[in-house]
Amino acid sequence: MNMIKKLTASFGTALFLVNNALAQQDAFEREAIDITGAAKGTLGQNITTMINYFLGLLGLIAVAFLIYAGVMMVTAGGNEEQVAKSKKIITYAVIGIIIILLSYTIVTFVTGALG
Repeated sequence: MNMIKKLTASFGTALFLVNNALAQQDAFEREAIDITGAAKGTLGQNITTMINYFLGLLGLIAVAFLIYAGVMMVTAGGNEEQVAKSKKIITYAVIGIIIILLSYTIVTFVTGALG
């Protein structure tokens, strides 16, 4: 019963925080979308927005791989092969995050220079 109370409290807190974060969405300068679903702005701005969303998705995937490799390393139980595999995944995930950050920087620089 105590576990259910903790889980309910955690879930309620998460919903409260997500609701507050979503309420602040208008404060950020996001691209507006009209009723038809078409994004407003120039073609270049729309492509830049799509690239930034794609890079964000790739960043989430890389972080998920980091978490997966960390769990795999912790649960290895002394298995050197599994530890080596998780270290390899962590290395590649960190390299991927660095490439994603550099890509975001390049896109921001190029669009700033063109606009």
